[in-house]
Formats: sequence, C-alpha cells, structure tokens
Amino acid sequence: MRVALLLLSCLALNACGVVALPFRVAGDVIDIVPIVGSPISGVLHGVGNAID
Repeated sequence: MRVALLLLSCLALNACGVVALPFRVAGDVIDIVPIVGSPISGVLHGVGNAID
C-alpha cells in the first residue's frame, strides 16, 4: 500500500518540479545568511523558475 501511494504521488508531481525543488530549498536555506544570502537566494530561485 505504501509503495502504491509513493508511486502515485511521484506520478502526480511534475518532473520539472522535482528537479527544481532542490534549488528552491537551497535558496530558502541560504536566504538565512545575513549579508550574501539574499542575492544568492535570488539566483537559486531564478534557476528553479527557469527549470519550471
């Protein structure tokens, strides 16, 4: 049952969204860094948007 639910959820996700997710998560994590976080975060979110 768990395997079927996992497969169904993977099929429901768009392949591009799965590829872009690490860039968005990394951008959110790096955004915490005080001075350089915001510019780098913007670049990583831009990459995620370009993939989508």
